[in-house]
Parts: sequence; structure tokens; C-alpha cells
Amino acid sequence: MLFIDNILNDTSDADVAFRSGNGKAFVKAYADGGMVANTPYAIQFSASLYNATVLAVSIWGMVGVPERVCASGCTGWVQVRGNVEGVQASAAESTGSVGHIIQWHAGTICASSSTHIGSPYTGDVGMLTQEAEASTTLNIWLNGIYATPLAAG
Repeated sequence: MLFIDNILNDTSDADVAFRSGNGKAFVKAYADGGMVANTPYAIQFSASLYNATVLAVSIWGMVGVPERVCASGCTGWVQVRGNVEGVQASAAESTGSVGHIIQWHAGTICASSSTHIGSPYTGDVGMLTQEAEASTTLNIWLNGIYATPLAAG
């Protein structure tokens, strides 16, 4: 998926929408079970629309954070690229320095070593923009690429 760093609204298909600006990219996604702000979700393209579901090891997709609360069965804007502050994460696994990658570990995201930067096969979905010390909230930069989650932390 190509992201352009200016305002763009793609309405070529009634069910698919995209917008970007200020280094951030959003997709309009259908909430399978409702979405809570600052909580990461798996974003997959299915048929003619994006679906937002809970993070799970059996899913291949992007990780996104909803712009605001969205009820089950509704659509909402989900950020898939750019800076996001206060994202919910696993405290036990969220320790790292600025630049360390954010990995998708089965049902959560967490900070990890910088060793695996750039590999979608290690659950790489972004990086830390602020140091984390066993925190349940992270300030991160989402990379907007599809990734395969790691089975365990």
C-alpha cells in the first residue's frame, strides 16, 4: 500500500476510504467487535473493505489504532501509519529505548530489541518514539506495513 504525505481521500469505491496528512495515514475500517481508542487492532482487507479485529496470532495484517471509540458493526477511522501516543501495550514486555521496534505478539504489541528492524516476519509494526520502562502505554510510530504476529512474547 502506498501512502502519500498530503491530504488524500479515496472514494473510488463506496466501501473503501483512505486519508492521510501530517505524516499519518488512516483507513476506514469496519469494527467487528467495537473499537476502543488507543487500543491496537489488526487491520485486514477483506472483499471490498478493511476490517478491524482484535490482535491474534492467526491473523496477517497491519496494526492500527482507532481515532476514537467505535461501536460494533460500525465503521471508523483507524490510524495505520505515523506517530501515536498512549497506545495500550503489555507492561511486562514494554521496555525499550527510542528507535527500538514495536512487535505484534499474538494479542498485544510490545517494545523489542532494535535487532530486527524492518522485518515484517518478526512482527515489526513500528518503533518507540519515547523510552518505555515496563509501561502499559507506549508512544510509537506505526509503519503501515502488513506483518505476521509472533506466536509468543
